[in-house]
Amino acid sequence: MLLSYPGFFISNFIIATGLSTLEVAANPFIALAGPSHLSEARLNFAQGIQAVGSVLSPILAKRVLFVNLSRQSLFNVQWCYLAVALVVVALAVVFFYVPLSEAPDDELEAQAQQALLDVGLEAEASLIVFGLHISARGALLAFGTIGMFIYVGAQETISYFWAPISTELKPTMDPFWVQAIAHSVFALGRFVGSAACWAGVPPRLVLLVCIAGAFVTSLLALTLHPGSGAMGMFILITFFESAIFPTLFAITMRHQGVRTKLTSTILVTAVCGGGVLPVAAYGAQQAHLGNPRYSLVVVVVLYGVSLVVPGWLCGGMRKWVDPQRPIRARRRLDEGGSGSSESGTAGSDGKPHTAHVELRPATSVSV
Repeated sequence: MLLSYPGFFISNFIIATGLSTLEVAANPFIALAGPSHLSEARLNFAQGIQAVGSVLSPILAKRVLFVNLSRQSLFNVQWCYLAVALVVVALAVVFFYVPLSEAPDDELEAQAQQALLDVGLEAEASLIVFGLHISARGALLAFGTIGMFIYVGAQETISYFWAPISTELKPTMDPFWVQAIAHSVFALGRFVGSAACWAGVPPRLVLLVCIAGAFVTSLLALTLHPGSGAMGMFILITFFESAIFPTLFAITMRHQGVRTKLTSTILVTAVCGGGVLPVAAYGAQQAHLGNPRYSLVVVVVLYGVSLVVPGWLCGGMRKWVDPQRPIRARRRLDEGGSGSSESGTAGSDGKPHTAHVELRPATSVSV
């Protein structure tokens, strides 16, 4: 109604503040609300629902809300926005009164230490990274944050240059509908990632396949001759990048204990890569006479560098980040006897049992 750019800017800032707060709270809630070995599966599925919305909302806007666009039609759209606002308020009231579970820091810490103890690890374990002794938790958070910053930067670069790149690769296709197809492929990828994690594929391998696939497809989209093949690779980038965010988010939060909520905050803050790295892609485009396809050079480099993260996770961090499935743990207890440091130790009666962690009120830990 104001027809004001400052008003538009301020309203978008308010919306972004709400969305970031939602990400900080909802992602760890979904990851924690259920069996820990299915955290990545749950978060991928929930983010898949969001991806379905990204498919439907642009089509709804183009075909229903903004048909025959004029100043009067913009006034008519305000009722749609008002309806959305009222639904959000109603949802806030529901969440205020629904008795949702809380996750106190001391309980998160006790659970994390218990899970680590069950696989023969200590919460205060340290790693040597570039010659420095860093706690395993801190190293996981650092690598996860860097990976998130790079991934969102690459994703937003593709989104920002989508129309000019798709026009160059296949001039006969409408960039809007090409992007609608890509959004559908993106949603499918998250459901596939959820199914893979649910079926028992280690999340670190899901992350490795996704980043490697995004690297290869972006490289092919950059180097292939314009046409159907290059366009297919360009669309497939979205399939492989789909599961990176939720999988990396859940992996980084695993065993963080008392720092779980801080980890969520830092990971959401790392999304600012989407506002920084596209600038480098714009520079690459301008350096090549405004050719938008050269922005993919930055995407290829970013995904190539981010391969370090799953490579590191698949190395010495496997025991730390791999979820322990209860059925397998019980099978080890039934078959292994007293010698397994991963499943527990043998008691005086010869039967295997698992040590327990008790977190005392004074925050000291007794094992």
